[in-house]
Amino acid sequence: MSEPGVKRRWDRPDASMSLLADLLSGSGLDPGYEEAAARRAATGGAGRSGRAGRASRLLAATLLLGLLGAMAVIQVRRGAPVAERQRDALIAQIRQRTDETASLQRQAEALQRQTESLRRSALASSDAGQNARQSLDRAAGQAAAAPVTGSAAVVTVDDSHSARGATAQQDGHIYDQDLQRLVNGLWAAGATAIAINGQRMTATTAIRSAGDAILVDYQPLSPPYVVTALGDGLDKTFAGSAAGRAFRTLKATFGIRFDIRQEDDVRLPAAPAPRLRYAQPEETPK
Repeated sequence: MSEPGVKRRWDRPDASMSLLADLLSGSGLDPGYEEAAARRAATGGAGRSGRAGRASRLLAATLLLGLLGAMAVIQVRRGAPVAERQRDALIAQIRQRTDETASLQRQAEALQRQTESLRRSALASSDAGQNARQSLDRAAGQAAAAPVTGSAAVVTVDDSHSARGATAQQDGHIYDQDLQRLVNGLWAAGATAIAINGQRMTATTAIRSAGDAILVDYQPLSPPYVVTALGDGLDKTFAGSAAGRAFRTLKATFGIRFDIRQEDDVRLPAAPAPRLRYAQPEETPK
């Protein structure tokens, strides 16, 4: 029992259970613990909010990229028929212009034949005219303004089989400089007239390339390339020349086609009439 006058430690019988009651109710926590718990809760909430924001932005960017990709695919699919129609229209125009050019060329050749016939008839009326006609015939043959016939060497060159359908950068292809070397070699070997795929060479003929195509005076050539050169025994002369040896090397190394043979009674057509740049009609004296 307690002594009289001594203050008791607990005023209530259940005072010893107050600490446990405070812990259960949460009201007995230290203020420092309460502040730390509140700060940790605030920080955790902000982190979750930041992660959620980043995830939302990533999802939005992904959706935007997907939308842009879908729009691009739709535009490409819509533009494909338009591009195809434009391509077909261009091809049709090219074919139409090619047919028109061929028709005009035939008309020019017909007029040229009529002019030649009238000139011969006019020159045949006198001895001086006949001499002039013979001189004109010789000059026309040298200028490729008239057809010529005779023995000729026929040289055929073509791409190698492995190069067909491949890119133009492969060495098995025939290039414009190859045809230039071939023609110059035939001239040097003694050719008097040359034609490539039926197109007569003149002093101003240009052999060049446009993309993968080879042009002779702006006329495209299709392989194989057949080069016909008038001259007796020209096949042997050219075969022994530097150009002939160079083509045999190309054939052995890259597999290009290179054939040469001699033919008799070959006819080469006249070249188209040249465009006069400096000549003027002579004025008739009054």
